[in-house]
Amino acid sequence: MKKLICMILAASMLFVLAACGETKPAEPEIIEWTRQGTYEDESGNHLIVNLSETEGYEGWAVSLMLDGEAIGWIIHQEGNALRGNLNGWDENLDPFNVTITEEGEDGLKLEVEGGETYYFTPVDMPEATIIVTVNIEGWGHIAYAEGEEAPEIDPEFPAQSAYIGLAEPAVHTFLAEPEAGNLFVKWTKNGEDYSTEPQITLLLDESAEYTAVFEEDPNWQNPVMNFVGEYQCDRAHATVECWGFDEAFITIKWGSSAWEQTRWIIVGKLDTDTLAISYSGASKAELVYDEAGEIKSDESVYDDGTGTIAFHDDGTFTWHEDQSETGEDMVFEWIPAMGDGSISMPNPWTEADSAEAAADGAGVGYFKLPEAGAEVVGGPIGWEFYRYTDLLAEANGYVGAAELTVRKGVNRPDHEVSYDTADVSGDYTAYAYEWTIEAGGWQIRCFGNEEGRAMKAIWSSDNFSYCILVRGQGDLRDTYGLGSDDIASLVDAIA
Repeated sequence: MKKLICMILAASMLFVLAACGETKPAEPEIIEWTRQGTYEDESGNHLIVNLSETEGYEGWAVSLMLDGEAIGWIIHQEGNALRGNLNGWDENLDPFNVTITEEGEDGLKLEVEGGETYYFTPVDMPEATIIVTVNIEGWGHIAYAEGEEAPEIDPEFPAQSAYIGLAEPAVHTFLAEPEAGNLFVKWTKNGEDYSTEPQITLLLDESAEYTAVFEEDPNWQNPVMNFVGEYQCDRAHATVECWGFDEAFITIKWGSSAWEQTRWIIVGKLDTDTLAISYSGASKAELVYDEAGEIKSDESVYDDGTGTIAFHDDGTFTWHEDQSETGEDMVFEWIPAMGDGSISMPNPWTEADSAEAAADGAGVGYFKLPEAGAEVVGGPIGWEFYRYTDLLAEANGYVGAAELTVRKGVNRPDHEVSYDTADVSGDYTAYAYEWTIEAGGWQIRCFGNEEGRAMKAIWSSDNFSYCILVRGQGDLRDTYGLGSDDIASLVDAIA
């Protein structure tokens, strides 16, 4: 009987064990995260965790001071841990992913993805009874330091506000610094005038709000103004404009064909000592135009470009693009502005009283043009003025009601010149159409925004390069052109 009872008990135990083996382990209980405040590890690193209920930034605000470097952002609870990217405030920065879990009775463990693990314990912070806020009005920055030590403005992340919590009175020093184009006016305390000195040392013995007041400098001029204008280098065209108080907005375009163009947009601050701009965040795009001259596609190549633009006293600037496919710097030369824009740099052209004088001044031998009064289908031809620069002669006049420009340049000079020797037009417009005709024994490349109507024609002989530019008046300026017969007649008369 005892043996039977033992067998029954043994069978019962096996059944129970088998049943337990089939049971899934219980999911860990998710508990509400409660540990927040300031924590410190044995190496002096600090971790601050606080609940954020700000609209759009809900979650846990985590700040980490690690080996002297500060980092922080909003992360969220996942399970029984806080997980997220402390560099999430800037998508251009490398991710800094962390996992924070409870450690012991009151501590925190922080694990860096792909890095080390840190253990923090809470720091007893005395309750602040004196609350001081520092803000700005206008455009400027502030900094503060304990005691009478002179504060320093952070050049990379300058502050525009600060919060100081004190358990007892203490001496602090405040510093206000205006942004370019602005002036420091005064400090106020609780809305009342306090000091007109940008740096002040004071005893903080009561809660208060201090404000650094700035105003625009009425006599300020963006230093980029000295370099505003149009520039060219080979087939590249650049426009330099002022941006804000002390920055430049630079657009560079390279026309690879009549309907294709590469465009760079660069914004950067001019160093007035070196006359250079070290930029970042530049964009490069490939543009394709349709038959109507509208952008058909705009494909981004990059939007994080870096490089340097250095201006020179001779009216040029050198562009170094870190992402350049050729590795070569480009030197841009100033060109006369179109329209009514004023230019502060010297004009590289010299006026002449005839085509012969322009040819002599340029050093191109002779400059033969269609006779004044001659007519083509587009109307009578006339000449109004001439000018020249190094190895390039130009005549300006009209054909009918349209503007007419003819240029002649040396296509194989013995020294560096300011123009593209294959296309001496200086015109880098992206035209909708490009075609070729034969005239005077030459192959003439024609460009225009209406099929068969040339606004630009270029060709080369053994020693010289030529161009014809035609511009209509008013609404026709971007479309008017001459037919192939008219272009051929002009080419035959030019030498």
